[in-house]
Amino acid sequence: MAMETSQESGYKGLSREFRELLERKKPIETLVTNGEAKRIWAKEERPSYQAVSDANKRIVDSLAVEHAKSKEFLPPVVVRILGPTQNLTIDETTVFEKKVVIEGLRGRDTILSLKKKLIEDGSIDERSPRIFLPPHELQDETRLGECYVQWPGFGLDSWPPKFVAKQKLKGFEMIVNITAMDNAVWEIVKGKRKLKKFCARRLVLDLNENTTVGELKALIEQYVGIPFGRQILSAEVDGTFFGSAEGESYIVDLDEDSCSMEQHGIDRFGRIIHLRVNRFDCNGDFDFAQANFLEEGYHFHQH
Repeated sequence: MAMETSQESGYKGLSREFRELLERKKPIETLVTNGEAKRIWAKEERPSYQAVSDANKRIVDSLAVEHAKSKEFLPPVVVRILGPTQNLTIDETTVFEKKVVIEGLRGRDTILSLKKKLIEDGSIDERSPRIFLPPHELQDETRLGECYVQWPGFGLDSWPPKFVAKQKLKGFEMIVNITAMDNAVWEIVKGKRKLKKFCARRLVLDLNENTTVGELKALIEQYVGIPFGRQILSAEVDGTFFGSAEGESYIVDLDEDSCSMEQHGIDRFGRIIHLRVNRFDCNGDFDFAQANFLEEGYHFHQH
């Protein structure tokens, strides 16, 4: 059945009967668009889809609640604590003072929260410990949930995180680089010496401006085993110490055992210290007699 429509109406295309029905409705509010007021019509006899809260009616899934609780807290976090020492190196040879397991941490907790828990538990005496995910030192505002990324080799690929707590620096941190040739590790297999490990090593030491070159050599001998008299040290120092442009580097030979780090500018401008092993005697000849002076870490084998 055809319906009569009117082109004069503001409702073009609607039947006259339906247009008259709309005009009889009363608006519940007015919508203003581009300065023009338009009526919004009430929808009668239609269901409401607005959610109405009912405080007396709660549907709780106990299994969902238990699952949510299990995900709220992190797995137990292990913090390895490095005792008072000048050797701050973290590698497979590091001996830690103790290990502490902390539970009840959340992903939104920060590194500062972790420090406070360590201090409250009496695990550390320091009032300002440093927290590491080697080789990264973590800032106080870092959240524990941010301490994981799927980038193997960057120190953030273990979950839960394996934190290391170090003491506050007493001086400044300096890296001593030992070449692979001077850090090789040998082992005896069926009566024969075979190379077990061949890679460079980076010692991290806590030095101060008054530390002398001789004292540094003594530390290296203590931690690595390379004899005092066999060490040849040199340092990369920023050019600003010598009045050059910032960014330039100078190599300084540390051949005076009595000179301090401050005298060489290492305490403020030092970048890294390099270690080589002297394999020659006082006459300049290769010293075969002393070739195997490291029982577990030598670099040369006489055939």
